[in-house]
Amino acid sequence: MTDTLTFNTKHLLQALFESGIRHFIVSPGSRSTPIALLLAEYAEQNNEIKLFVDVDERSAGFFALGIAKTLLEPVVLLGTSGTAIAEYMPAVAEAYAANIPLVVLSTDRPQELQFNGAPQTIPQSNFFGQLTKQAVLIRLQDMHSDVTEYIDFIVQKVVNLSITAPRGPIQINLPLRKPLMPILARQDEVHVQRVVFDKQSVQYRLPPITAKRLLILAGPNVLNSYDDSLKKFAIKNNVPVIADVLSKSRHTYTIHGIDVLLQAHKINADLKPDLVVRFGKTPVSARVLQWLKEENILTWHVDEDAGVDHTRHIARAIKMAPHDFLENVHLMLSKNQIDFNQKWLSFPKVIKTRNEMNIITALDDAVPDDTHIFVANSMPIRDMDNLFTGNHTQRIYANRGANGIDGVISSALGMSAVIKQRSVLLTGDLTLFHDMNGLMMAKNYQLPLDIIVINNNGGGIFSFLPQAGAPKYFEQLFGTPLNINIKKIADLYDIDYHQLNVPEALSQILQTTSKTTRLIEYKSDRQRNRDDHREILEMLK
Repeated sequence: MTDTLTFNTKHLLQALFESGIRHFIVSPGSRSTPIALLLAEYAEQNNEIKLFVDVDERSAGFFALGIAKTLLEPVVLLGTSGTAIAEYMPAVAEAYAANIPLVVLSTDRPQELQFNGAPQTIPQSNFFGQLTKQAVLIRLQDMHSDVTEYIDFIVQKVVNLSITAPRGPIQINLPLRKPLMPILARQDEVHVQRVVFDKQSVQYRLPPITAKRLLILAGPNVLNSYDDSLKKFAIKNNVPVIADVLSKSRHTYTIHGIDVLLQAHKINADLKPDLVVRFGKTPVSARVLQWLKEENILTWHVDEDAGVDHTRHIARAIKMAPHDFLENVHLMLSKNQIDFNQKWLSFPKVIKTRNEMNIITALDDAVPDDTHIFVANSMPIRDMDNLFTGNHTQRIYANRGANGIDGVISSALGMSAVIKQRSVLLTGDLTLFHDMNGLMMAKNYQLPLDIIVINNNGGGIFSFLPQAGAPKYFEQLFGTPLNINIKKIADLYDIDYHQLNVPEALSQILQTTSKTTRLIEYKSDRQRNRDDHREILEMLK
């Protein structure tokens, strides 16, 4: 059995490699012993393999997500049996909602221990249900001659499925019996027949665009593959572009801050388009989709996963890459388009800010070109969408699939682990608290990440929501002040700490060289920040 386990596990690892997987995140455990040991041996022999160990499965899931999001390739998670696999659930949920390929290798107890009260044993087959594109079971200790060939094929098949639109996570469950120790340092001839999966080519006849006033809404974009085409298309045809902060397409010719413009009632009838072509996923701004629906504006959605719209306001869903659409669509625009474009471009590119919001403008000015920036949900991503111009970088990332605040530290560290320059995370104190364990990866792997923490002592976004109208219970149920000491957190993980007294000093800190993670704290006041937002909105009206 040990011979079979060793041989088939090597085929499993080689099949993953043939599928393009280079990054593995392992969380320690007993049941995963044979895969972990043979993987460590494999990584030692193959310098293309990058192996990370994260003792916290929840953190590991998001660390893998950050790598996959940055490199646009599947990443493997290896965990032990029992509740350990449940810790991957939040990251798998985000991967599902954000179309990020993750491969979960869940080691399991054998069938004779299932449903019999055995320790560390829960039903693991198809554990994530509808959150995974497919879940398969592989018995690595099965000695039948067809099993090895099956492993080679099925692994490549399901990994390919994870990177086929709509992308998403998959699970490979591996029930294992004792003995679990494999045979190390054994020379095996492992040949995996590579399977080539060609992409389906569909010749789709695009309808011509005959609108008098065309507008493009560039939503969050994972693939970063149409920026040049969009710029060429927009400038040549005088088409205004509203660019989401996650679109990777913000430039001097695009409009940003649509949410605050709609709040200030700046979008009048002269700016109403006849047709909006949407690219990508759901925008950060909820108001922009509400505007399309309330004004009954004809909307096309162009995306490899087109037709996903919770507002149910899409007249045509075109399943193709935005780049292909921009290169092939035929325009029959009127002369009114030039005037329409100029009206949209007349909006100021910079909105005057103050206090907490000045962190965004300071970051916009301070980051070196092409810096990777990860942004937490709640207030940070909303302020970034309204205020960040993208003059220096378009490499903005966020977990905007399920929009949770958990796992953000680990996701940003995963991003940092696979790029060759310093990167930045913008977060709040509550989000930092949710994923403090993730900082262990910063310590263990000396990752060059600047973590800017806006510490407003609680959940700042709730001050902008109707809950703020119930002051008697607000702080207890929604404001939830944590009163945590950020410096002590930095000390706990041996991370450099900087206190930022004024946002304008951020540039000086970011320009100081460092090869490791830094925690940069800016203390803010929730009530004052809410008042600042309201005053700026009034100034725009």
